[in-house]
Amino acid sequence: MNLNKFVIRPIPARLLALLCALAFLPLAGQAQQMTKIRGKVTDVETGEPLPFVNIAFVGKSIGTTSDFDGYYSLETQWGSGRLKVSYVGYEPQVREIQLGKSQLVDFKLKSKTTQLTEVTIVGTKKYRNKGNPAVELIKNVVANKDKNRKEGFDFYSYDKYEKVEFDLNNITEKFRNRRIMRKFQFVFNYVDTSELNGKPYLPLWFKESRSKVYYRNKPENEKEYIYGSKQVGFEGYVDDQGLSSYIDNLYQDINIYENNIDLLANQFVSPISTIAPSYYKYFIIDTVDVDGTTCINLAFITRNKSDWGFTGNLYVMLDSSYAVKKIDMGVPNDINLNWVQGLKIVQEYDVVDSSGLMLSLDEITIDFSITKKGRGLQGKKTTTYLNYRINEPIPDSVFRGVTHDVMVDSALERTEDYWESARPRALTETEMGIYEMIDSVQNVPAFKNIMNTIFLLITGYTDVGPVSVGPVGSFYSFNEVEGFRGRFGFKTLPEFSNKFLWETYLAYGFSRNYKDHIFTDKERLKHFNSLTYTFNRDNIIYPYHFIRGSFQHDSEIPGQKLQFVAEDNFLLSFKRGVNDKLFFNDLSKLEYLRERRSGVTYNLMLKHLVQRPFGDMRFDYALEDGIVSREKITASELELALRFAPNERFYQGKVYRIPIFTKYPIFRLSSRFGFDKVLESDYRYQAFQFGFFKRIFLSPIGFGDLNVEAGKVFGRVPFPLLTFPKANQTFSYQLESYNMMNFLEFINDQYIAINYQHFFNGFFFNKIPLFKRLELREACSIKVLYGSVTENNRPENHPDELFLFPTDEDGKPVTFTLEKKPYIEVSAGIMNVFKLIRIEVIKRLTYLDNPNVTDMGIRARAKFDF
Repeated sequence: MNLNKFVIRPIPARLLALLCALAFLPLAGQAQQMTKIRGKVTDVETGEPLPFVNIAFVGKSIGTTSDFDGYYSLETQWGSGRLKVSYVGYEPQVREIQLGKSQLVDFKLKSKTTQLTEVTIVGTKKYRNKGNPAVELIKNVVANKDKNRKEGFDFYSYDKYEKVEFDLNNITEKFRNRRIMRKFQFVFNYVDTSELNGKPYLPLWFKESRSKVYYRNKPENEKEYIYGSKQVGFEGYVDDQGLSSYIDNLYQDINIYENNIDLLANQFVSPISTIAPSYYKYFIIDTVDVDGTTCINLAFITRNKSDWGFTGNLYVMLDSSYAVKKIDMGVPNDINLNWVQGLKIVQEYDVVDSSGLMLSLDEITIDFSITKKGRGLQGKKTTTYLNYRINEPIPDSVFRGVTHDVMVDSALERTEDYWESARPRALTETEMGIYEMIDSVQNVPAFKNIMNTIFLLITGYTDVGPVSVGPVGSFYSFNEVEGFRGRFGFKTLPEFSNKFLWETYLAYGFSRNYKDHIFTDKERLKHFNSLTYTFNRDNIIYPYHFIRGSFQHDSEIPGQKLQFVAEDNFLLSFKRGVNDKLFFNDLSKLEYLRERRSGVTYNLMLKHLVQRPFGDMRFDYALEDGIVSREKITASELELALRFAPNERFYQGKVYRIPIFTKYPIFRLSSRFGFDKVLESDYRYQAFQFGFFKRIFLSPIGFGDLNVEAGKVFGRVPFPLLTFPKANQTFSYQLESYNMMNFLEFINDQYIAINYQHFFNGFFFNKIPLFKRLELREACSIKVLYGSVTENNRPENHPDELFLFPTDEDGKPVTFTLEKKPYIEVSAGIMNVFKLIRIEVIKRLTYLDNPNVTDMGIRARAKFDF
């Protein structure tokens, strides 16, 4: 059994797609006119470009810096009528500009006398590493990384207070006065102004937590105990705990002393990485005082403006430690990063017990929006680090278990008295008002109608009282055997029961016959019912712990196993080639599943299957007297499955769950035991399957997903009980399927499958002007399947026990084995088309002489990525 199937009907886009829908669908409108300014800053006497010059609107927190060639650009609808330029060693300038228009504004700065005794600033027209004091400085910073990073201590511990806020931004007067907002005017009392870009914003979601972090160097381990966690959002529409997990994945703790920094589900090269001197350009700006410490202000920018890196300023202590005292950075404007219009990271370090610098404050602010003019979301995470203890031994018991985060039992039940003492600083008036504002919004009927409509469009489900009806994409579909097919189903919600989940559907095939076979009413009417009882206190949430019984009376396409979508979805009804050989199953299941926060999942399942041929499928014996057909087979199974996914996280919705992949591997092991003479079962067999998944980060060239799977069937069984590879005849690109393989084309009783996908994140395309302007990204994959059918399961060796492999109407084989060579297909794709679409060109390399085979095809899929 594949335990990944526990992911229930996820939305087609990830969490921020949902939030963007909240921000844009009901609130779309004409934005204020944009002010666009571009220009160049140069030395008035020499004409040389001036890099890292500060350019900002007077009286606003909206600005930028010039690049290494002196060029800058600003685009905003919240500017003022004056633009100020300032730079160390030069006289500042202020220029009048016209709001709401595009304009070219160049600055020629006049130098003034400035004496810098601590460092020497060298300017040059062409950037070189050799003889560059800025490069020598960063090399010293890199060389001293191990000495300055906190992981260099044997032990440390600290208290951590974190608050995360998501806001709707670009709140214009026109937006406030829109008709749809008339019933929500009270929310504008909570509008504030962003320090990142000056945009007015309205809080939507807020979380705060207090924890204790422990670190041990040998053997290396880190543990975080969460003693308090509190959040407020749109309860009933967004799962707060799942949202929290997703945001934690986007806003991972940033450690500049690591070579690569995880942010927004991607990896960026650190400005003090070992490869930083060849990846970035550096420029010494000045010496400055940072909290009483003299530091060198070292500016940096990626050599290629579209590479996955940062631009900003490092403040390096002017002593032999070369430690970073502060960092203020963002991402280059040309970076191929979806949905992000602005990003700012500020980190401050303080001396602790004369042991060195330790992180004391960490602020990350990100402006998410589809367009620069439209409304979007601002996310801000502020983390304060307190009460460091350095090199004080920590008991081994603290580090038990593999899970990094440990939530103590009372963490979600803390009183306001606890939070008043847990916060290093009191909440602002705006932050305090979020709780009251969101509660008021949810009581407005118009809000509920808007949210229900959005969730129908995104998830395919709509709530009707205590049930969620859907998925609407499966209400109507068709296939070659059944013709048009209608379906209606629903799942119960926690309002129905906190302990029981009932899921059901009815489907009906409108075709009265297939060729000469007249369908019975029982064959035309399909149905499914399941009842789940959860042992958790609050409905079926992570970690799962439930017992479930189900019965399904429906058709099945052999080998079709799609990810995160119903197999009778209307859009997947369109298929290439022939699809006329199906099974018709009566499948009963009783299963027990237990997930633990350690990442271990175990599952016990009893299955009883009555399977009949459907369409052109036949269960035929080739006996001496001729061909003899069998009406059905019966199998009874016991399945045991284990899954180990350390530090796994999910986004949990009301009727679906989405895994959040990280650097940690996932292991799967399952075994199935078939028993003969149990409930009229015909066969005794055993089957084992092992799976391994790992996301491999290879910054700066993106990341890869490696999936390895192996399986073996022991015993003599007919082909319906052997292993069918995951084939795909739809025009949707399926990550785990063989997209150029036909259903039923191959069969195995032992196999090894290797699937590797690599996502380059624009590493090559960013160097091609047209692709860079379109913000396209590249991907590639290779899928290899080794397999065979042993002599024990070949029908020619046991004609009175095993069915013939499927054939076409002329008796020619359509199902084959893989003894000769492996099945191989490769692909190359363009991702990020319209920021959502992946288009893949797939080439099949082997078994090209099989019937109804095409060696090349184009497939597409929608995927939400940063």
